[in-house]
Amino acid sequence: MAKFQLPKRVVRFAVTPVVLFTLAVFLTIIPSTFAKQQKTNSPNGFHIPINKPPATTPQKLLEQGEALYQTGRFTEAVIILQQAVRTYQRESNNLAKAAALTNLSVVYQQLGSWKEAYATIDNSLNLLGWDEINQKLNVSNPKSELLEILAQTLNIQGELQLAQGQTDASIKTSQQAEQIWKKLGDTAGVTRSQINQAQALRVAGFYHRSLNILEEVSKQLQAQPDSVVKVTALRSLGNVLQQLGELESSQKNLQQSLEIAQRLQLPLEISLTEFSLGNTTRLLSNIKDASAHYENAAKIAPNPLTKVQALINQLSLLVENERITEAKSLIPTIQSQLPNLPTNQAGIYARINFAQTLTTIGNKKDIAEMLASSVQQAKIIGDERAESYALGSLGEVYEQNQQLQEAQDLTQQTLFIAEKINASDIAIALSGS
Repeated sequence: MAKFQLPKRVVRFAVTPVVLFTLAVFLTIIPSTFAKQQKTNSPNGFHIPINKPPATTPQKLLEQGEALYQTGRFTEAVIILQQAVRTYQRESNNLAKAAALTNLSVVYQQLGSWKEAYATIDNSLNLLGWDEINQKLNVSNPKSELLEILAQTLNIQGELQLAQGQTDASIKTSQQAEQIWKKLGDTAGVTRSQINQAQALRVAGFYHRSLNILEEVSKQLQAQPDSVVKVTALRSLGNVLQQLGELESSQKNLQQSLEIAQRLQLPLEISLTEFSLGNTTRLLSNIKDASAHYENAAKIAPNPLTKVQALINQLSLLVENERITEAKSLIPTIQSQLPNLPTNQAGIYARINFAQTLTTIGNKKDIAEMLASSVQQAKIIGDERAESYALGSLGEVYEQNQQLQEAQDLTQQTLFIAEKINASDIAIALSGS
């Protein structure tokens, strides 16, 4: 078997590793969700200024930006929201400008434009008077309108931190948002913040703590009308139950989430829940239903990431069941979508999972290059978990290729990062005990 070498410049990026996740096929990161504006009828929680001005030009721009976001036209949404920001700036309306900047940050996240996403969310928080270093609001007697926008902006910041793999920062930010929602007496806002905390705990591996939060949230939501928050909570609960092996309960909650999303006609939520149902039914050995769920998820997905995640899991299902011809027919479709993936934790995991799935039917050199690229991307965004996952997967490929020294070196790097992550996770666990 011909050997291949990892380029030296990539090795330099790989010197600082992470935790090797098992069950890579089933590893899914829930994308950031839009803040829910409780006082409007916005279908998917786009953050609209609270004072509800008349149908002014900037207000219409925000609504247009939301419509573009919902259909996956992110680049166009950026242009529209930038116009809204400039208009509010000319009007010296800082609250509305902060809200528009928060929405703009969400769209930048979807594009993988992380520098811009952080800059806009920081700008929004500065306008609101939030002291990032001391984690407090430097405003005397703030009005409820300001607090509501601040809480939603902190929610979005927490989701941004989670998408970048900064789980402890995400948890702390979501807890700050929760405290503000409690002060406002807004139970829906509290629920959204709790869901964000549960998702961050889930990503960090604290499944039981995540489950405790989500079960309580689910109980509170059962008596409430259908909403995107209810869809998200039930799906999150289903995902955690899935990872704890409670598969029948997982399927029940996910099915309820799907039915609500379908009634509300929310394409992204439908796609995400179909994907999760595919994972659960797959673990239940119901291959036919799993394949159908993955196919449905890919068809309705409004963005490349969700589509690719579903296609990769469908590919791995075919490979697992030795339907190689069908599997190979999916590969070009997935490859054509890879350049469109965001450079975030979910995008990196999708590339790694694709590479892992190809190990039995693909070229080892191509697979190694894909994983080496994932190591670089994880290093660039400072996501040690994703970096560790990529390094561990790359080590396995080297081992399969009988390059044992290289495999050992990568394993050592992975263990080094794992120790760093474990120390951080222990601190989180102690803080929540």
